[in-house]
Amino acid sequence: MITDNNKVILPIGVEVDGVRYREVTLDEMTGIDEENLSSRKVRNNGAKAITLLLRRCIQSITGVIETKRDPLSLIDDRIVRNMFVADRDFLVLCIRALSGNPEVLLTPECPACGSSCERMIDVRELDVYEWEDDVPVELKIELPRGFYSKTTSKYHKDVVWQFPKGLGQERIASMPQNEAGTNLIALGLKEVEGLETLPMPDDVRKLSVRDRNAFAQAILENAVGVDNKVDIDCPNCGNEFEVEVNTVGFSNLGQQQTQKESKPGMSGRKLRKRR
Repeated sequence: MITDNNKVILPIGVEVDGVRYREVTLDEMTGIDEENLSSRKVRNNGAKAITLLLRRCIQSITGVIETKRDPLSLIDDRIVRNMFVADRDFLVLCIRALSGNPEVLLTPECPACGSSCERMIDVRELDVYEWEDDVPVELKIELPRGFYSKTTSKYHKDVVWQFPKGLGQERIASMPQNEAGTNLIALGLKEVEGLETLPMPDDVRKLSVRDRNAFAQAILENAVGVDNKVDIDCPNCGNEFEVEVNTVGFSNLGQQQTQKESKPGMSGRKLRKRR
């Protein structure tokens, strides 16, 4: 994950004029970063905290910004906010590992018997899936029903959805949690065949549950970046289930348990598993 001289390769890459640049040099966290992350300005918005951390810890992006003269200085926030969320989360995980804190203790409850389990995970051993270089960072999705237009009196179901970036992540993080899914879909809409203007969040709210599930499934099947799901075997009943590792935060908050099932979409042409 982290090569010599603290270099890492992004799963997608920083997009500049249609070209994606993947090689980033990092610095480990300092006391200044810890204080910044606990400041009132960012403590209620995790995405803004990520932006601030990356502005300081990123030392160079090959082809985009040269190595800093002062390691403690901040790079342009526009660069970090223009990074794909998958890359931002990946970099936070790398900074965590670089800062000597690569292990996460999981203490989930077994969904079958309710007993407590315990497992230590090294985030450096999690799988990383990369987006192919020559493929646009977007999904073409055919919805079961689609967006209804009063102008055409038709439903339009062929859409293009692009992966979110840091600026959008910050906006969504400031919204009520129950509205996050709606705004994530709306924010990523790039094109709806047959519509001259893009749907707004209110239009997304009017989508059928089948349509919204189609978005969720397409995003899941093309999940890029760190695969934060790990297998847990219950020592009490032998049940196997999955737990989501909180790879972004620097604590063990937010694990969720799901029944074990195979992860779809990993063999498609858009994604490749990092070796």
